[in-house]
Amino acid sequence: MTLIRSSRRLLCLLAAITVAASGCAFQGVNSLPLPGAVGRGHDAAVFHIQIKNVGTLEPNAPVLIADVIVGSIASMTVDNWHANVDVSLKPDVIVPANAVATVGQTSLLGSMHLALDPPAGQTPTGRLAPGSTLGLNRASTYPSTEQTLSTLSVLINSGGVGQIGDIIDNTNAILQGREEQIRGALTRLDTVIGAMDSQRDNLAATIDNLDRLTGILAGQTNTLTDALRDIPPALEVLDRERPKLTEALTKLGKFSDITTRLINDSQADLLANLRNLQPTLKALADVGPKLDAALALAPTFPFPQNVIDRGVRGDYLNLYAVVDLTYPRLKRTIFRGTRFEDIDADLIPAPGDPYYLQYTYDPLNAPLTRTVPTAPPGTPAPAGPPSAGSPTAPETGPPSLPAEAPTPPLPTGGGN
Repeated sequence: MTLIRSSRRLLCLLAAITVAASGCAFQGVNSLPLPGAVGRGHDAAVFHIQIKNVGTLEPNAPVLIADVIVGSIASMTVDNWHANVDVSLKPDVIVPANAVATVGQTSLLGSMHLALDPPAGQTPTGRLAPGSTLGLNRASTYPSTEQTLSTLSVLINSGGVGQIGDIIDNTNAILQGREEQIRGALTRLDTVIGAMDSQRDNLAATIDNLDRLTGILAGQTNTLTDALRDIPPALEVLDRERPKLTEALTKLGKFSDITTRLINDSQADLLANLRNLQPTLKALADVGPKLDAALALAPTFPFPQNVIDRGVRGDYLNLYAVVDLTYPRLKRTIFRGTRFEDIDADLIPAPGDPYYLQYTYDPLNAPLTRTVPTAPPGTPAPAGPPSAGSPTAPETGPPSLPAEAPTPPLPTGGGN
């Protein structure tokens, strides 16, 4: 009985140990915090990172920022087919806000690390608060050594690398004996490329203009469609009229030959005429400034434009004119060269002339006051009008008149 009871107690103890052991797991020494690991103090800053593929990354692996170890991997768990990695960093470490997590290989022996750096080409900005989580879109893994070697093996074995030798041999066969031609071709190609490089701005402008032209043509699609529809009938008309067009061009060629011979034959005369015309053109060029003034006076002759501008005011004309239509004036002016001409005719009438009483003195030349001459005391009055041959009145006023003759009017304007 005692043996049976001891066996039962042993079985119960083994069962309890089995049940307790089934709830625990041991993942190796790296699953335990190792002494001396960086960033494992009680004040360490912890960050959470979600990574699709951690490769051979293990706990206690170093965490790097700018290739400097600032912490280590605290733990790793699996959740929904991706790894949740907790990293423990020194409390004074600043993690950039734009940092991304990258799993890489530290050496060819297989040691791994986790880097927290900004993306390539970006500068660190901000600071990531402790306890933050970097999602799957901010984590990646570099290819491992095994993946790199396997890819290289595929490239070498079945990627056509072995055919490079054949390509080199065929290239040597093509170039053999043609070194000078190839060298000249390369020189010309270098010249062409240099010319194109110097015309880079023009080429860019041409491409831009071509782009604008393409845009304009795209906006004129309907017009181009109509043109393409109307051009074939026009070409048919030209095809029907081709004999006439050919004949016209032939005759035009003959006319051109005749014109050429005419120009060649008359070349000397034409040059002589041009040389003879040179003095005339030079004289015309010399009087050019005066010719402008003469042409400006022609439409307003006999008055210049400035006189018209001063005289014409709106719909009226300011004009002062003295018109002398007496017989002596007509004989000395209009009738010159005729049988009525009299160059010595007196312009001022004498007493007794038919127009003496109607004559009006020029008010611009007349004195301001009129002086009537009086006869000396004791002089009898004349019996009648003076004869035609009597002396004329003095320049200071009109001639003396007989007592019965009417007094001539005062000067009021031009002569009649």
